[in-house]
Amino acid sequence: MFYMRKKTELPEVEPVKLHSLWGLRPGLIIFISLIAGAVLLFFILFVLPGLISSSGWVRFITNTANTAIYTENGKYIGSSEGSVYRLPSGDYTFDFYIDGVKAGSLETRVKKRIFFTILVHRTDEIIFNAVNTPEIENAVRNTFAEETAEWSAVIDYDSTYHFPPLFTSFAANAVALDFTDVSDILYYSALHITSQEMYSDYLASLAILEDSSTLYMSPELESLNEKLESIYAGAEIVSSTPAENPEVKGRLDESYFSYSDTAVTMGEETLLSYPECNTAPVTLSVNAFQIASHPVTEYQFAIFTEAVPYWKKSNKAQLIADGMADENYLDGINLSSSVMSGRPIRNISYYAAEAYCDWLSEKTGLDVSLPSEAEWYTAALSASSKSYARSLVAVDNDPSSPSFMMGQLWEMTETPYIPLMRIGDYEKAVELSADYPYDDIIVKGGSYINREGSITRESVGCVSRNSTSPYVGFRVVIR
Repeated sequence: MFYMRKKTELPEVEPVKLHSLWGLRPGLIIFISLIAGAVLLFFILFVLPGLISSSGWVRFITNTANTAIYTENGKYIGSSEGSVYRLPSGDYTFDFYIDGVKAGSLETRVKKRIFFTILVHRTDEIIFNAVNTPEIENAVRNTFAEETAEWSAVIDYDSTYHFPPLFTSFAANAVALDFTDVSDILYYSALHITSQEMYSDYLASLAILEDSSTLYMSPELESLNEKLESIYAGAEIVSSTPAENPEVKGRLDESYFSYSDTAVTMGEETLLSYPECNTAPVTLSVNAFQIASHPVTEYQFAIFTEAVPYWKKSNKAQLIADGMADENYLDGINLSSSVMSGRPIRNISYYAAEAYCDWLSEKTGLDVSLPSEAEWYTAALSASSKSYARSLVAVDNDPSSPSFMMGQLWEMTETPYIPLMRIGDYEKAVELSADYPYDDIIVKGGSYINREGSITRESVGCVSRNSTSPYVGFRVVIR
């Protein structure tokens, strides 16, 4: 059976009629309104922002890395690494600096962009090609040396702490600026490779230099490359066994022990990876020298500060500002030239120790300095029978050799701490450091707070040149 729904009757209504406007049909009015809305929306989104901003976008392209860009009034814009910068439109003079040295200027106009500035940064390219000068080359070399010395202290990196492209940036600049010879500075910096990241950056720099006319390879670097390749391939290379040292005896003359020309072998058998290679064996010739029987005392340093007031404790703020010491300079020490304190001076920086040596040289007419690592080691050999000093006020009644070579305080040397110097050319590394004095310095002998037996003659410590420590002092040599 089928059922049909009853038809519903709708009430009659009066039809709606749209009235014309200005003689235009209603449909046309709606169409025009839509077009006007679209135009307005286009204007708001793609034109108005450009009209309001009055700015343009530029990208700097240079032939060198690490090139800083400034406006003529000294405002820093950014670097040359391909970034895009938004600047108010107008005429500009841009100054370009490579590692702090001005490389040139460029005048240009930054154009105002109006259309589509929200979606697209229409950029003008500003191209600057630097030309080498002695000042620029010196700055590039020194910055590279300083940064590799600084970054060698970090031996582990993670996803948030990245190693910067030091070697590749230097190589790119050396090629772009037509450096003739970078073999020495490259060797010096390669002696600071302490991580896989640093090594990978170094290999990339060799590829850049290989395709250039710049001389970069030396016999020393070739030898180091073989060791680096093995180390970072995971090979466990063991150093040679150190040679036996001859019996060393010093002759006491007043308060100094004299030593004749000799050769000593520092170090022990160890792995050549870093940091184990710090104590790898190295044999060095040592010219005749005299070394003080005791470290410099508080009394001796007090006389120095009275003669050279710049190094007084009261001038600490200026010393810190000049980078000569840190905030702990002479802390806990009351210097007096009227009290003959025999305690060793401490909480002084390498720069203060150097200044003391310069003052004593001028006063005595002798060549006074800090000992080299090899000189300190030679004197320590002659005192090998003496016990480890466990106190600042230790007593030594044995006049046969210098006192407190082991224990009491770590003692500064003039030798820079270069991480791979023991597996490279030690003497070449020290020679190059005279041109690039950015490394820490080696300290030897341990202090009274170190556990006896944990520190030996072979142990190598290091401190930065302006740092101070209550556990570090120094003695002097005469050459």
